[in-house]
Amino acid sequence: MLLRATILALAIRLTLVVAAWIAGMLIIGRENEHFRAIMLETFKRWDAGHYERIAQGGYPTHGDYQELIVFFPLHPYLVRYVEYVIPSFLVAGLFISAVTSVAAGYFLQAIARFDGRDDAEASRSLWYFFVFPTAYFLAEPYTEALFMALLLGSFYMARRGQWHGAGVLGAFTTACRLEGMILLPALVVEALHQKRWRGMDAQALFLLLVPLGFLFYLYLNHHLHGDYFAFVHYEDINWAHHRIWPWQSLHEAWLWLKAEPGFNRTSIYELRLASTAIAAALLLIGARWLRPSYHVFAWLALVMFLSTSYEISLPRYALTLFPIYFVLARLARNPEVHQALLTVSSTLMGLFFVIYITRWGF
Repeated sequence: MLLRATILALAIRLTLVVAAWIAGMLIIGRENEHFRAIMLETFKRWDAGHYERIAQGGYPTHGDYQELIVFFPLHPYLVRYVEYVIPSFLVAGLFISAVTSVAAGYFLQAIARFDGRDDAEASRSLWYFFVFPTAYFLAEPYTEALFMALLLGSFYMARRGQWHGAGVLGAFTTACRLEGMILLPALVVEALHQKRWRGMDAQALFLLLVPLGFLFYLYLNHHLHGDYFAFVHYEDINWAHHRIWPWQSLHEAWLWLKAEPGFNRTSIYELRLASTAIAAALLLIGARWLRPSYHVFAWLALVMFLSTSYEISLPRYALTLFPIYFVLARLARNPEVHQALLTVSSTLMGLFFVIYITRWGF
């Protein structure tokens, strides 16, 4: 399983490098640029630059870029330490994404096998994860690969009843992204389910470690900005993010469908509705046989994504809804169905990747 994840991760990265080179030459028009310059432009885009800035100099507390406190600390801090060995912040970030995406792929297959799925179904789960339409973020110096490795690792430990490992990995997960906090109720449900809803294993108390990463992040907010929830303030001011009801997000997107066709309608609102509808449909299809803890995580995550105003990144966040890969793997037992799904998903990933490096990033 580890070899399979490694080979697939490397193959996809090579494909993305070739796509970036061709797009740089033929679409962006960088005919006179060297290979290194095009790769730098490709992999140091959008939030990747923010993470690198934090890794280089920490969180600014005054002047420009003080809003970078909205980015959780684990990924940029890890990049900073790896840079001591690999003397390039960008390459260090790419290395972390490569290693952790392989780890995430391994844990996804391991969970599938532990749940009783055969090797072929576990393999299909890996494929759907790695060619998800926004899975190119697993190859970018973003948090996606690291978050998924920690999340799936924690779930795998919990499935095996190794609650100390689940708690420790869970703590790192909540230091990586806010979505990690959903891990706590999901793993509590897993602990109850394993005991047939008649209490929990005493070792499950290690799950109390899970929020520690988030608490450390709140401490950073207070230490640097004098407010435990400074990130909420900066999200509102700089990204127009504030809390709304999930149905308000869907209603807003629906209203945009009635507007004139345009860039915002397609890139934000149509893709928001499509991502939500497809994820919800797959979770409903798997309602009878997905474990309760998987449902708790996926549905709460989906609600969290929809509870933020002007959320432009929902297609990227949907990548983390790992139970949908198990559903797709079961639906695609027929080889023709499997090939069709791979063709559609990988084509969309290629299209979104070119859009990401030429115009728009989720």
